[in-house]
Amino acid sequence: MPEMPELPEVETIRRDLSKFILNQTIEDIAVHDKRVIRRSSVPLFIKRSKGQKIIDVQRRGKAIVMVLDRQGFLVVQPMMTGQLIYQKNGTLEAPKAAKVIFTLSNGGRLIYNDQRLFGRVYFTADLREIDYFRTIGPEPLEKGFNVPWLQKAIIKKRGPIKPLLMDQHFVAGIGNIYASEILFRSRIHPQRSAYTLRKEELQALHKATRMILKEAISSRGTSMRNYLDGQGEKGQFKNRILVYARENEICVDCKGVIKRFVQAGRSTFYCEGCQK
Repeated sequence: MPEMPELPEVETIRRDLSKFILNQTIEDIAVHDKRVIRRSSVPLFIKRSKGQKIIDVQRRGKAIVMVLDRQGFLVVQPMMTGQLIYQKNGTLEAPKAAKVIFTLSNGGRLIYNDQRLFGRVYFTADLREIDYFRTIGPEPLEKGFNVPWLQKAIIKKRGPIKPLLMDQHFVAGIGNIYASEILFRSRIHPQRSAYTLRKEELQALHKATRMILKEAISSRGTSMRNYLDGQGEKGQFKNRILVYARENEICVDCKGVIKRFVQAGRSTFYCEGCQK
């Protein structure tokens, strides 16, 4: 079941890349498929990026942001099938799905793979120019995401809670896998109208959100199909998933059966015995 990398996967990639590409200069750029380059032509993308030093590697929501020393940012949004992998030995053969290859001053290469071309790579002088960064919600592992904020944020939200958790304008980085797991852990039915959640339920939701995202980062993310970390390895959180993609399996808590239904065009998994 393919899923877009979410906060834990992208944060794992960010941490991996920080070990290898920080303070490295981009000495060369090879673009093997111009369709992944957005917001400029390929020659302009190369001109703006080549020769710059990567001085920081950040994450915002589901995007990797590489801060450059002279000006601007390199942004990678993997979307459904993108992979961003560091290759220590720059003489090795690049993967067949390699779309952009950055050769670095330490002899390594940063390779963007994307079999189905859903992802995007681009340079921007100002992140505020990009709708995604200008309108994205708070980071769920930062202080701004707290119970008082949740209480205010859901007052007028009459739609169901699960699609709201996945709305990047509401909160950053949560997708289908972790929304299902968070709601199971907090014992909230995915179809509950958000504004009906009581304070104690929001406390449980907040606690579950932080706990699950931290656990998933510790497990280096979830590999359902395409996701690989920054070193080309699979994440291990799949082994700790309790409801997602477990239709008709037995609930670990109440021994009921995990159910699946389609919600906002996506598969939703829940336990009807545990979640109300």
